Amino acid sequence: MAFYSPELNKVFASITSSLLTFKIFDWLRLFEKTAFIIILVKQTVVDIGQFMMIIFFAWLMFGFPMVILDQNRNIDDEDSLLVSNITGIWLIDMLINQYLLSLGEFTNLDAFVKGPQTAMCYAFFALTTFIV
Repeated sequence: MAFYSPELNKVFASITSSLLTFKIFDWLRLFEKTAFIIILVKQTVVDIGQFMMIIFFAWLMFGFPMVILDQNRNIDDEDSLLVSNITGIWLIDMLINQYLLSLGEFTNLDAFVKGPQTAMCYAFFALTTFIV
């Protein structure tokens, strides 16, 4: 019996290749021309920390109502759900849904009319697109 499967081996290989590529970015700090860009990216990531906290709470602010409104819908019909079941973990699915909505991916708009609170869904959608 194998200790690990070929699928697991590919998962580890994908993670390792990503980490090796990330290490190349670290090595680019050794050269003067690329060091400026690497340090700039690092400082940018550090400086957007407060913004990321605010956007995270905005996703929660509008994601929780959509998950609650989903409770009034037919869960067996995937097309009528406001928050798509991607991972099976409702919190992660909600954050993915709100992230995609903030990027402009409006895939669940058709589901708004398939439930009893259509006006409320559109109101939350309008507020989400305005604030986020």
